[in-house]
Amino acid sequence: MIKAIFFDMGGVICEEGFKPCPKAYEKEFGVPADIFYTAIHDHQAWKDFTLGKVSEEEYLKVCKERLPKPYVFDGKRYGEIVNELTKPNEELIRLIKEELSKKYIIGIVSNHPEAWFERFLDKTGLREIVKVKAVSCYQHIRKPDKELFDFAVKNAGVKPEECIYVDDRPDRISGAEELGIKVVVFDGNMANFKKLINKFN
Repeated sequence: MIKAIFFDMGGVICEEGFKPCPKAYEKEFGVPADIFYTAIHDHQAWKDFTLGKVSEEEYLKVCKERLPKPYVFDGKRYGEIVNELTKPNEELIRLIKEELSKKYIIGIVSNHPEAWFERFLDKTGLREIVKVKAVSCYQHIRKPDKELFDFAVKNAGVKPEECIYVDDRPDRISGAEELGIKVVVFDGNMANFKKLINKFN
């Protein structure tokens, strides 16, 4: 019997704002393609930020140093664009609130910096419903490491085989599968998602 469902945040509960952000920023500030993405993502500070090892201020300082002159790095605007482009999946959120949370323990297993995760969680309106937060910034472990999934299972007080994990990225599910958690790869099709959830009951 399934007792808990864990969801990824970006790409499942929310449309991920980080992915389209670089192009939007480059267009707004006149930065050539891919230069901004390299400045904000392709370095250790990004991983450390998602692991809770550096603050948002420290991460943004590294990004500013990496963006070549004469291009402008506006950390505040960067965060705003990510937030603006992060769109809650209203249909899924409604299903979680009205149906799934009444039957199952609801949790999130996600790779996210703390400040961003908390903003996104508020944006979804799920703060009171999410009972388990296995997030890289708090546990200092990133998916697909099975330790992050093990943390979620233990905090839910259930067995791995009593859990479902939902993610849009097949490359992030190996840790869940190793533990025996049932996995649903989310493709955005809600009818298909409901069928996949129901088949485990």
